[in-house]
Amino acid sequence: NDIIKTGGANVSPIEIDTVLKALPGVKVTQTVGVPHDTLGELVVTCIVPHVGATLDEEGVRRFAKESLASYKVPRRVLFFGEHELELTGSAKIKTADLKALVVKRLA
Repeated sequence: NDIIKTGGANVSPIEIDTVLKALPGVKVTQTVGVPHDTLGELVVTCIVPHVGATLDEEGVRRFAKESLASYKVPRRVLFFGEHELELTGSAKIKTADLKALVVKRLA
């Protein structure tokens, strides 16, 4: 379990993912920390939505704010198609690959 260190706080990605899995339309969610100049790490949640789901970054962040402390709410939410992500045998996203993808997409 990779603890994300952001702005002096320790954030559990599992806690964020557990909350966001309850959001209708979310098929797979995985939160990662990516390097950030001032915060140390930026909290970014990656979501594979169900087909036909209408999710957007602001709506996901709003949903997260209802259950999580403000410093745990993802700063960015990125959406991916299943074809873009490499899943492990247990339908989890390979975290190292995901971090690299996130860094590239935020660049």
